[in-house]
Amino acid sequence: MGSGSIKEFYLDLNPLTILRSHNRDFAETLILFAYMVIFAVICYKITMFLVERIKPALDSVHEYNRRKVARMGFLLVFGIAYLPVIFSSLSLLPTVLGLAGAGIVISLKEVWLNMVGWFMIMGANGFKVGDRIEIDNIKGDVVNIGFFKFTLLEIAQDPRFEQSTNRLIHFPNYNIVLHRFFIVSETMDFVWDEFRIFLDLKSNWEKAEKICSQILHEELVLAPELVESKIREMSKNYLVRLGKTTPIVYTSLEPEGIILLCLRYLTPIRSKRLNRILISKEILTKFKEENDIYIHTH
Repeated sequence: MGSGSIKEFYLDLNPLTILRSHNRDFAETLILFAYMVIFAVICYKITMFLVERIKPALDSVHEYNRRKVARMGFLLVFGIAYLPVIFSSLSLLPTVLGLAGAGIVISLKEVWLNMVGWFMIMGANGFKVGDRIEIDNIKGDVVNIGFFKFTLLEIAQDPRFEQSTNRLIHFPNYNIVLHRFFIVSETMDFVWDEFRIFLDLKSNWEKAEKICSQILHEELVLAPELVESKIREMSKNYLVRLGKTTPIVYTSLEPEGIILLCLRYLTPIRSKRLNRILISKEILTKFKEENDIYIHTH
């Protein structure tokens, strides 16, 4: 290949030369589009670098929201700016429309369901980043919501602890349409929790019940006034009746000849394990001081 041919080759790949051409073929349009995508990405990277240097994010949530807004803004601005360039050659319009139509026909179902799912997520009955949801028997905290998928930080299956597994799980948005899901949001971020204590039949169950009830009311769990305020906030959109919201101890005689104390209380879902630990330690300490309370061991 001669030097003249190499020069012509590089001139043909020059983005300014392609941009000035009014009779671009399909291959030249694809090359030009690739140049424009690279240019948009570089502009975005430089802008975010300068923003972080000039005004660093206050926390990870602020940084995430800022980057998400910036990405959407760049996508919108460059998308509108590039439309006249891409469609400036009318001869390519049938080809582009034909390819677009073929793509839509192939993936129409999932694409439209993802779009419907996104609108449901963004609606009044949807969820937002930071909420905890359970869908298709998988529970996790929402860490990202996109137009076609959302991402959860998985929570372990054991309902007693609500601990993160540190695994990211991506769900297409159409899962919201096809599956039922459960939400724990900031508006109502507490759940009922309970655990059981088995006592021998010779134990002083009245004293044990009183000790457990006192422990549950010693600010180890969610304050009743906070529960009431959250219920009032949630009642603006939902008719909520929780009934009794204060902690309670249920005492029953089991068929095996043992006494069951069932402690039931409201707790913030992210403090579920911590409250269990605090209450357990208090109960063990108090029971140890008594000589007529015997925990049953199987």
